[in-house]
Amino acid sequence: MARAFQAASNPFVRLAKSLRSNLPNVKSRTDVVSPQLCDDALARLAPSLQKYKGCTIIDINPGIGLWSSKIHDIVKPRQHLLAEPPSSPFLRHLEPLVKEPSSRYKLLDWPQLEAWEPDRYVAEGLLPAFNAQDSTGPNRSILFLANTAFSAHRYSGSAIPRTHVKLLYWASDIANGATFHAGGPVRMLLWCPEKDSTSILPRTIRYRTKISLLMEMTCQIEEIVGSDESVSAKQPKRNQIVELDSGKRVAKLLEESGVSIPPGRETDLQKQVREAVGRSKSKGAGGEAEATSTRARGWHEELEDLREKFKDVPKGSKGRHILRKLPKKIVEDPKFARFLELERNFKHVQKQTTLIEGLLQEQAEIDALDLEAHAPDLTDPQRTAALDKLQQQKKQLQERLDNTKGHATRDEFEFFKHDRKAYSSNPPLLMWDHRRAEPLKAYKEEFYPERNLRLLDIQPRHPLPYPLTSAQLLFLRMLTTALWHNRGDNLTVLDRIAPGAFAAVTPKVPSLTDPTRGGERDILDLTIHRLTPEMAYGLTKAWFDWPLRPNLGDLIHRGSLVDDVQADEGALPRGR
Repeated sequence: MARAFQAASNPFVRLAKSLRSNLPNVKSRTDVVSPQLCDDALARLAPSLQKYKGCTIIDINPGIGLWSSKIHDIVKPRQHLLAEPPSSPFLRHLEPLVKEPSSRYKLLDWPQLEAWEPDRYVAEGLLPAFNAQDSTGPNRSILFLANTAFSAHRYSGSAIPRTHVKLLYWASDIANGATFHAGGPVRMLLWCPEKDSTSILPRTIRYRTKISLLMEMTCQIEEIVGSDESVSAKQPKRNQIVELDSGKRVAKLLEESGVSIPPGRETDLQKQVREAVGRSKSKGAGGEAEATSTRARGWHEELEDLREKFKDVPKGSKGRHILRKLPKKIVEDPKFARFLELERNFKHVQKQTTLIEGLLQEQAEIDALDLEAHAPDLTDPQRTAALDKLQQQKKQLQERLDNTKGHATRDEFEFFKHDRKAYSSNPPLLMWDHRRAEPLKAYKEEFYPERNLRLLDIQPRHPLPYPLTSAQLLFLRMLTTALWHNRGDNLTVLDRIAPGAFAAVTPKVPSLTDPTRGGERDILDLTIHRLTPEMAYGLTKAWFDWPLRPNLGDLIHRGSLVDDVQADEGALPRGR
C-alpha cells in the first residue's frame, strides 16, 4: 500500500511536481514545494499558532515562500521578515509577496551571518531593543522560521552539521537569556535534513549525543513532519517491542485528543501499532523475537513478496526446497536464489533475536529484583536474601553472555538493554517518547531538490528546569564534548579532564546511582548515552563546588576541555 501511494497517482506528489517545473535549477538548498504538506502540517500547528497573532515573523531562508505564505495567512503577523541571501535564485519568487497591496512582508537580502544576529534587526528598526527585565514568560511577539537544508551538510572546515551549529547556539542563548531570547524564549519552526535530526530528536540512545542533551535541558521538541525513510534499514533501531509500546501510548493520546492523521500521512509505526492492537494479546515467543529484529526489518517486505511469488514451489518433508527436484527455470531464476538467501538470513536473525529477547527478559528480572532488594521497608534478613539472589542472577546472565557467540549479538543486547532502561525510566529519557502525536509522513517528491526533510517544532522550556550561569553553561558544553568525543563508555572519562574528578564529583550527584531516576547502582554500568539532564546539571554544579577543581582557563589552554563549536570558529562565524 505504501509503495502504491507513492506512485504517480499520489496527489501530493502530482501537485508538488507542477510547482517544481517552474522553479530554477537550484541545488544548494532544499525547499518544501507541496501545498498539501504545508496545509496538513499547519492543521496540526494552527491551534498553538493562534497565540502568535500580530507577531513579527523572522523567516530565515524562506525559499520560494510557499511555507512562509501559508503560515502568514494563519498568524497574520504585524510584519514578516524574509531573510534570503543576496543573489539567491529564490529572490524573484519572494518579490510578489512583498509587492502585494498593503503587504506586511519585508525582503531582507542580508548575508546569512547577519540574518541570525538580532543586533541587525534592532539597528534597522525592525525589532525593539531586547530587555531581559521584560521577560516574564515565552516571547510570543516573535515567531522564528528557518530552513537549514543546505546541500553542503557542513561548513567548510567544520566537523559539525550546519543545523547542529545553529541549535547549539540557540540552546545556549535560551539558557543565557541572550540574543533573540533576551525578552523571553522564542519558538522556532525548523525544516532540516533528516540525518541532522537523528541526534537532535533521537529515537534510540545510540544517536543520543551532546546536542541531544543540551536541547533536552532547554527545549521541548515535537517532530511535525518526517518520513519512514529516516529510520531506514541502514540505521540501527530500537527494540521493536519498546517502539510498539511507545507507539501505543501515542495512539491512545491521539484518540483522546481527537487529532486525526490525514490519509496517506500515516507512518509505518502507526500501521504496525494498529495491527498489533487488532491481533490477539497472546503472542508466542517466536513472534516477539521476529518483531524484535533490527537487522531483518529492512528486507522483510522483499522477503514477503518473494514468499508470495514462490508459494507454490514444492518443498521436501523437512520444509526445505530440494533443488534437484525443481524445474530448471525456477532454479535458474535469480529471484529464487535471492529468495533462498533471504530465507536463510531470516532464520539466522530469528534465532539471534530469540536469544537476545531471552537475555533482555533476564535483565528485566534483574532490574526488578534490584529495586526489590533496595526497598526501604525490608528487614535485614530479607534484604540479605534478596541481594544474594540478585548477585546469583547477575552471575548467571554474565555467564550466558560470555558463552554467546559473536560480538554483534552481545553489542545488540547492550544497546537494547540501555534503550529499554531509558524508556522505562520516569519520565522516559528520550524526547521522542514524550511526543503527543506521530509525525506526518512526507514524501521526498514534496521537496525540491528531492530530499527527505523533517519539520521540528522547537519550544523553549520556561521556566528552565536546570538554570545555569554563563560559566557553568560553558563548562557543560565543554564537558559534554569531552564525554562524547573521548570514546569513553562511562563517567571515568572525567579523570581525563582532571585527575581525581571522577571520585570527587560523582558522589555529589545522587541520580547517577538511582535506578528510579535513570541511574545505575554500579556507576560504571551507566553509559554516557544515558546521561539525563538532571545528571548533567548535577555534575556541572558539583564541579563548581569542588574546591580542588582546576581553573577552567587552564583546562582550555592545555586542551583538556574544548567546545567543539568554538573550536571551529576560525572557519565558522557564529551566525552562519
